[in-house]
Amino acid sequence: MEVLLIILTILLIAGGIIFSILPPLPGPLLSYAGMFCIHAVSNDTEFSTTSFVIWGIIGTIIIVADYALPVAATKRFGGTKAGVIGGMIGMIAGVLLPIPFGIILGPLLGAIIGDLYGGNRIRSAFKSGFGSFIGFLLATGLKLTYSIILGGVIAWKVGGFTWNAIAGMF
Repeated sequence: MEVLLIILTILLIAGGIIFSILPPLPGPLLSYAGMFCIHAVSNDTEFSTTSFVIWGIIGTIIIVADYALPVAATKRFGGTKAGVIGGMIGMIAGVLLPIPFGIILGPLLGAIIGDLYGGNRIRSAFKSGFGSFIGFLLATGLKLTYSIILGGVIAWKVGGFTWNAIAGMF
């Protein structure tokens, strides 16, 4: 059972890292679920309630920021409401359409097209599109950082558990 939980934890952490870049699933939430799995393995891999609360709060803030940062950055760079909506549509389309680098180009092009539709001039539309792109990169960086650090913390716990199991054999 321990081996299955460790394998599930590894899959959840890997999924957390992958889905921090690809938006269909919330990557930080998958990484957080990995924390619960490894907690159930043994006394050596248990986390405190404080750890669960702190990692949960940080993860929640990052998931909210994932939606708020592209919108805020688009507005900060002069985007219209249509540009914000276009950026969100572009992000979804970038994932679903088989366009090379669609996940990167989608929010950028969506915000530009939305701003042009909303009445902005080309220069302003490109500026707000760039803002949407910057917001997307910041949000993705936060999610990726969270998942990698939490994965490292979990790996540290598993490493200590493994070391203790090997040392106990001798």
